[in-house]
Amino acid sequence: MYAVIEISGKQHLVQPGQVIRTLRVVGDAGDELNADRVLAVLDGERVELGRPSVEGARAVLQVVRHARSPKLRILTYQPKKRRVRRMGYRENISYLRVARVEE
Repeated sequence: MYAVIEISGKQHLVQPGQVIRTLRVVGDAGDELNADRVLAVLDGERVELGRPSVEGARAVLQVVRHARSPKLRILTYQPKKRRVRRMGYRENISYLRVARVEE
């Protein structure tokens, strides 16, 4: 069984047991979250699409850990002025395990 869920404004195709990486969510490691915004459920040959979400469907997620993403290096260069500016950016992320998908 697969489901398309929306968390933190991003859509993920998930199945039970899978670990996904998303923007940081509220909760400590081991907490359970309910993703009530299930956009589609795929079970073998049966496909159920929601408009905008599937009624009564939800995905139960467990917070595995919180972390920070790898640093993105940003470089700007202005050749006439000989100016170089180096910056970095890291996002706060969460790893979530999909416990089950309920219809």
